[in-house]
Amino acid sequence: MEEKKGASEQLVDSAEKAPTEGKAAQGGFTRRQVVIGGVGVGLAGLIAGGALAKWGVVEDSIASGRIVLDPMPQKLIVTDRARCSGCQRCELMCSLRNDGRACQNTARVRVWQNYNFGPGGESQDGIFGNCQFTVEHCKQCKDAWCVKNCPVHAIAPDPETGARVVDPEACIGCGMCHEACPWNMPVVDTETGVSTKCIACGRCAVQCPNGAIKFVDWKDIAQEAIDKGIVRTATLVEA
Repeated sequence: MEEKKGASEQLVDSAEKAPTEGKAAQGGFTRRQVVIGGVGVGLAGLIAGGALAKWGVVEDSIASGRIVLDPMPQKLIVTDRARCSGCQRCELMCSLRNDGRACQNTARVRVWQNYNFGPGGESQDGIFGNCQFTVEHCKQCKDAWCVKNCPVHAIAPDPETGARVVDPEACIGCGMCHEACPWNMPVVDTETGVSTKCIACGRCAVQCPNGAIKFVDWKDIAQEAIDKGIVRTATLVEA
């Protein structure tokens, strides 16, 4: 794909310098920019330019709180809260995929804790409000607190996906990752004594019956930016 440089998007991992071409840059969307000629177009620019419109991401939907964006190293998770019926199938399929059993407590995607109300219990969300459920995912932070606070260094980026994952052989189940995470996303499985954490497998999106969760590849976003004329060539880098 080297010969296409200057004609189509290049996806470069400048932070971790992954050896495999086609990998998106690591980190969250506040650190991502689609750049051309050294000039960065951040996520706000992509939204305003319509590069994310095909996935339902427009300025009004963001402002209303209907659409929530969560970044992954290779994907952008787009959650349409108005489409979420609160069925919790995402939690079920996540735990079946990762733990081999249905277990709400270990699911890497969370709906149940915001089922009645939104975060903090002060919003009008949930079944006692406007029925727009809050779906939470691991943010796969670049400078992740769970990684920094694990005493045995059991959490590290996966070389293929870039997702911060738990090594079950190294994990001692101390729960420090859960306490350190601002969203308390890692949870120690009481049956195995090992911490559970999102691996960006996308099963929640595939199994959502209403299409409320979408995993969008950064490469597709870059290509859409090119197609919309926002940029001529696109490189995803750390900003």
